[in-house]
Amino acid sequence: MTSYQFQVVGRVAVRRIAQVLAPNCSIAAAALHRILRRHLDTFDWGLWRHGGRLTLEIEGDRTFARWEPGDDRPPRRAPLHRGVAFAQDLPEGPLRRQVGAAAGERALLVVGEASVQRRLLRILDGEGKTLVRIWFDSVQPLRDGAPSGSRHRRITVEPLLGYAAAGESVADRLRALAGVEARGDDGLVEAAAAADREPGDYSSKVTVLLRPAEPAEHAVRRILAQLISTLEANVAGTVRNLDTEFLHDLRVATRRTRTCIGQLMDVLPVDVVAPFAEEFRWLATATNPCRDLDVFLLEIAHRRLSFTQEHGDVLAPVSQLLRAEREVAHRDLVAVLESTRFAALLRGWKRLLRRRLLGGELGAVPVAEVASKHVLQAYRRLSSCAAALEPNAPAAELHRLRIDAKKLRYLLEFFSSLWHAEATGALVAELKLVQDSLGNYHDAWLQRERLAGLADEVLRGGAGAATLLTMGRLVAELERRQTAEAERVLARLATFASPNVRRRFVHLVQGRGGE
Repeated sequence: MTSYQFQVVGRVAVRRIAQVLAPNCSIAAAALHRILRRHLDTFDWGLWRHGGRLTLEIEGDRTFARWEPGDDRPPRRAPLHRGVAFAQDLPEGPLRRQVGAAAGERALLVVGEASVQRRLLRILDGEGKTLVRIWFDSVQPLRDGAPSGSRHRRITVEPLLGYAAAGESVADRLRALAGVEARGDDGLVEAAAAADREPGDYSSKVTVLLRPAEPAEHAVRRILAQLISTLEANVAGTVRNLDTEFLHDLRVATRRTRTCIGQLMDVLPVDVVAPFAEEFRWLATATNPCRDLDVFLLEIAHRRLSFTQEHGDVLAPVSQLLRAEREVAHRDLVAVLESTRFAALLRGWKRLLRRRLLGGELGAVPVAEVASKHVLQAYRRLSSCAAALEPNAPAAELHRLRIDAKKLRYLLEFFSSLWHAEATGALVAELKLVQDSLGNYHDAWLQRERLAGLADEVLRGGAGAATLLTMGRLVAELERRQTAEAERVLARLATFASPNVRRRFVHLVQGRGGE
């Protein structure tokens, strides 16, 4: 059920508003009370991007979660008896499922806070039944608990299930009332601004708008500047261990930076950039153990659901060992991210990107020309390797293919604004299928090897035969997955290396991508 949001922009009084809302119905008014409202979202605004709004409303010693789906589904409100860090901490039911679908594995963070003085009016029918709830809120955004910015007044109209027409009637009267304006938000923008944030202000995607004729060196510098900004934005969340996606995004920004430097070295001065390339390689290597364990723990958590139904929680000893390893790996990673070496890398790299980088052989060439050259080279390299791939190829060979596929995808993403958007998106989507199969194969291989090495540790920890048998079953499943993914890799690479796809790449970079 849709709710309606309004802002009072004039000096009109609540009493005057109430008088025109429901002339043929009675109105019940509750006493004024105070609320601390916290707006929650993921770091990458997953709820907001799905059109939803999640708030915690703290009234004295009681806390309620309120969820606005942003579509035809009704708002949900539920009492909370514990803190909320992830969607699974919410009460069971539609509220948790809907928030979880939008948030995924990401943590729910406070993105804005406000102090609210609230009065509730209920519009009643002749039998005293509530048709519509109307919330009058006087909202003061907060920063670190202190007022920040101006106070504003908002009205929320919420029809109860089955009374949509009554709610629409109230909303129509408010739209016609001088001093009241329809608003599509619930104060999130103002609350976020007080915390120096803005809905949608973070995305892990490369979104640099390039001009075809601009010098390649200038364009690449702008791409690298956005990548280092993305990397830096994820450091605090990685250190604080808020959720696993902070490290994932940090790693992707690092890999993209290494690809940009390595694949476009002819645009940049080699002698100046090469030392930084080595430092980014050091950073990428430092993130590997923790991320590999994150992926493995997510896999084990998924498997535990099915195995627990049959045999009880027999994989708990494995999870405990992996979590202990992950804690050590995370401490090691934090030491890297808090090191003087890492600080020097960030400082020196950002300083370098702020000035013009003279010396690249193709630095003055238009970026469209350089992008076309490098994308076609990367595609031919991947196609050549794919054509030479034999069935039952060793894992190391498939891993090299995976790296080549990532490099091609990153190049397409770097320069996507130069080409036909739909055609570029289609090629990226097809390439992602190849990457997914290669990634699944690699993860299964790593996890299989690690499980085999855990057997002795599990035994020393006192685990029983059921745990070892289940580990054996999981190893067998991972082996089957490897085989299946290897077959998918061969099929998808064969398609991707086909003359048809080759023509699409050529047409894309020649400006005929929509043909």
